[in-house]
Amino acid sequence: MERFLPAVTADRHDRLSSTNAFKHVPMRADNAARIYEPLFAALSKRTKFKSRCPDYVFDKTIDRSLRRSRLGYAKPHICCFPSQHLRKIQQASRLSRIELGYAELFIQVTSDPEADPFIDPSPDLGSDPLDGLDAHGFLRQFPDDNLYTETERSFGLHVAYVTEIFARQHRLFVFTVAMAGSFARFFRWDRSGCIVTQAFDIREQPDTFAEFFWRYSRLSDPERGHDWTVQRASPEQERLFRDTVKEYLGLQLEVTGEELDVALVTHYQPGHAAVVRVDTQESPPDDEEPHFFIVSRPVVTPLHLDGRSTRGYWAVNAKTKQVVFLKDTWRSYPTKEREGDTLRRLNELGVRNVPLLGVHGDVYHCIIGYRSAAMGIVQETKTDQFSAEPWVSRINESKTSVSKRRHYRLVTQTVGSSLSSVRGTEELLYATYDILLAMKDALAKDSRIHRDLSVGNIILVKEPGRAIRRGYLIDWDASERVNDKGESLHAGRAGTWAFMSIRMLDMGGDRKKHTFKDDMEALLYVVFYCALFYLSHELSMWDLTRLNGDFFDRIEEFQGTYGGHGKEANALNRGHIDGVQFRSAGLKEWLETVMNYHAPPPGEQEKYKDMWDSDRLEAYWSHFLQTHTLERDDRCVHRVSRAAHFHAGSDSLGSNPSPSPRTPSSPKRDLDEVDSGNSKDRSAKRRRGRGVESTSPSLGAPEAEAYANALVCTPSHTTSRRSQRLRDRQERLQQAAASGSVTTYQAPAAASGHAGTRLPRKRSRK
Repeated sequence: MERFLPAVTADRHDRLSSTNAFKHVPMRADNAARIYEPLFAALSKRTKFKSRCPDYVFDKTIDRSLRRSRLGYAKPHICCFPSQHLRKIQQASRLSRIELGYAELFIQVTSDPEADPFIDPSPDLGSDPLDGLDAHGFLRQFPDDNLYTETERSFGLHVAYVTEIFARQHRLFVFTVAMAGSFARFFRWDRSGCIVTQAFDIREQPDTFAEFFWRYSRLSDPERGHDWTVQRASPEQERLFRDTVKEYLGLQLEVTGEELDVALVTHYQPGHAAVVRVDTQESPPDDEEPHFFIVSRPVVTPLHLDGRSTRGYWAVNAKTKQVVFLKDTWRSYPTKEREGDTLRRLNELGVRNVPLLGVHGDVYHCIIGYRSAAMGIVQETKTDQFSAEPWVSRINESKTSVSKRRHYRLVTQTVGSSLSSVRGTEELLYATYDILLAMKDALAKDSRIHRDLSVGNIILVKEPGRAIRRGYLIDWDASERVNDKGESLHAGRAGTWAFMSIRMLDMGGDRKKHTFKDDMEALLYVVFYCALFYLSHELSMWDLTRLNGDFFDRIEEFQGTYGGHGKEANALNRGHIDGVQFRSAGLKEWLETVMNYHAPPPGEQEKYKDMWDSDRLEAYWSHFLQTHTLERDDRCVHRVSRAAHFHAGSDSLGSNPSPSPRTPSSPKRDLDEVDSGNSKDRSAKRRRGRGVESTSPSLGAPEAEAYANALVCTPSHTTSRRSQRLRDRQERLQQAAASGSVTTYQAPAAASGHAGTRLPRKRSRK
């Protein structure tokens, strides 16, 4: 508390006495309501001049849950809001998730003190409260299945709510409270994980609990985790954004009228526009004017807790009125090269079909109205700074390793739509041919491979004088130089699981080095994926779901994590491609030919010998486009099952590749998101990626209720509301054990702190 919520003033005239404040909260109860009802009453108590948290109010948001027992619809038991926002929240529809857009913090409750995922060390460890903490195992073991399920569900919801607050607000960190009976723990979450205190009984230590909320009320916006480099846009700036983006969008999509208005919803929500500051580090901060960009609705939203947590916006330069793309992310630091530096070099070398760099830089701690950044201090995660403290305990008998992240913004002048909005076979094969040219140029001119070829990393841009939108390869943050053997400088899987090559998915792939041919293979799978989900064929919903699960999403775990068996089977006997009857004969021909180039079928090895080569692939592809007339408007978005994740040893059907045009990507496996020296961290990150970053997402746990109903087909220029997408994915966030790193922090007057840890996905039992 002294570290993150310092007592900034001795004036406590507005602090309500804590004596016996929480005496009516039972130590345990038969349901959560018997805990949070008296807790809410105690926290809400106030006099004319005093309260628990001055200028803030508490609200039982659980009562506003449409289906409080259903994952994805439940809301926190208690939220703390700024007083001025409560009326707006209470007047909003219960269908909305507005509470997590305004919540400063929340309290999540379980009725039993044993339903706590963490266990504190015995007080008998010694006179020194730090004695033995570095050897203490912080995860509780659950011999009882029912108690385990209750704990997993409650903490999973806790993690899901934190994730949603980060998604809905511009936050650097968030404070939360977990109650297990009358025992409380404080949490501080950021993009590296979280720090958690020891548990303490609020009936026996009411002053500690009350002091937390009073101190919280004294904090400034930045001290509560808000990012002051993002501010509300003025009405004039909002109109500028709306009109400029609408005009550009009409040119890009070649639509007008009502169709254009529908398309604009993807990028603009009335009353929700903000100005984002971007500082560059090309010169000292005092010598460089900051840049300001107006944004509204993101086209990419981070639905995972830790990691890069990328947001992407169509934005308008407030000075030049140009439409640009703004990427807001948390990059690995100091191990990774900045993406903007990579793009600048690719631009200077004349690499085709990559975005044109605008400005970029790490984000400073500063106020948007000030010209220069305050003392050049950048926004970084804090959890990683405490992982070596003596009060950090072990998890699964291992010391905690937490990656450091730095807030970073990149602006490019190339703005387009996701490949998932592809209009037909012609556009798909022309745009992905453009991507092959970008890949070849980057290798030839910069000895660089992309390592993350995916549907979400290709955009389509309408350019003057060209009838078909051009494909651009974006997101170069996972790219690497190659050595004389053509291998990436560092070993390990990187990129998107669904599109990884057979070689990189195989056992031991996490120890192999990417090559250009792995990227070529990934591009083939991108074309196949788009053909399955956005073009016309005769597969049923269930056959498509099973094919997707087996070919793109299948994951197996035995002495490591691996996959690719569906791809390997298709390479051997074309078992998957042969079962699909595409409407486009040209598309079928292209897929079969390129698959033969990649893996010659039995009896044709000599015919296709040495054909899996970038020059030969380019020659074939170019000739194919010149000699074939392809369908221009045969888009057909296919529905898929929302059943549980396809996993080895289970009959569950595959994940949910979303047909929505917005960012269809599959689970990321970017190894820069974890400490390369910690294998347990890498495993946890990979498991976490399956459930959280996928637009072909899986449900979070086997016991989570499966959605059997199909996704609704989405027109090419529309997208689901973010609130719905958040609800859809919240179930998959229940695998809290794999959702983030956790470091415990010493609670004042409660007990000494505990182990830092990354929670495991599977239960820990005696």
